[in-house]
Amino acid sequence: MTENESYQLLKEVLSNFELVSLLSDEELNRSIPFFQFKKLKKGEFLCKEGLKCNKIFIVKSGVLRSFYNYEGEELTTYFNIENTFATALRSYLKEIPATENIQAITDAEVVFITKEEMNRLYDEVPTWNKIGRIVMEHLYVKMEERSISLQNNSAKERYLEFMKEFPGVVNRIPLQYIASFLGIAPETLSRIRKSIFK
Repeated sequence: MTENESYQLLKEVLSNFELVSLLSDEELNRSIPFFQFKKLKKGEFLCKEGLKCNKIFIVKSGVLRSFYNYEGEELTTYFNIENTFATALRSYLKEIPATENIQAITDAEVVFITKEEMNRLYDEVPTWNKIGRIVMEHLYVKMEERSISLQNNSAKERYLEFMKEFPGVVNRIPLQYIASFLGIAPETLSRIRKSIFK
C-alpha cells in the first residue's frame, strides 16, 4: 500500500467516525508510518483465543468474524466490514489472553497498529489520545448494544438490525454464522428471511 493509499484509508475511516476533522493533514501524514498493512486469506486468524491480542485493525476490504468456543460450538459475537475497527477489546486493554477469535471469512485486507506503536503515536501526535478514547468508547457501546438486543429484541427484530448495521454483506457471510450471531437456529433464520422477502 502506498503512502497516499494509507492516507486515504485513514482519512476515510476517521470520516466514518466523524473524527477526521480532529487531525490536520500534517498530523495525518505523520501518523501513517505507525500503521502496517496486511493481506489475509479466507480462514486466516488475526487474533486467537488463549493468546494476547495487542493490535487494533482497520478493515480495508473483506469481512472478519469474531467468535468464541463454548462446549464445542463456535458462537459468533461480531462481524467487521470495510472501514470498521476490530480488536479483542478486553485482551487489548488488559493485556491478557483473548477469550475470542477474529478470523477472515473472506479474503481481506487490513491496516493495523500495535498497542506499543499506538502509545508512541499518542506521544508524537497527541490528538490521537482523543481519537483513541472515542474509538474505545465506540467499541464498548457496540458490545453493550448487542447485549441489550439479545435480551430484549425478537429474532426478527435482531435480523432487521443486522441488515441495517451490515448492509450488503448478507451474501458474503455464511448463514450459520449470521444465525449464531443472532442467537437463533439456522432453520429459524431461514423462516425469518422467507417472511421478510415474500
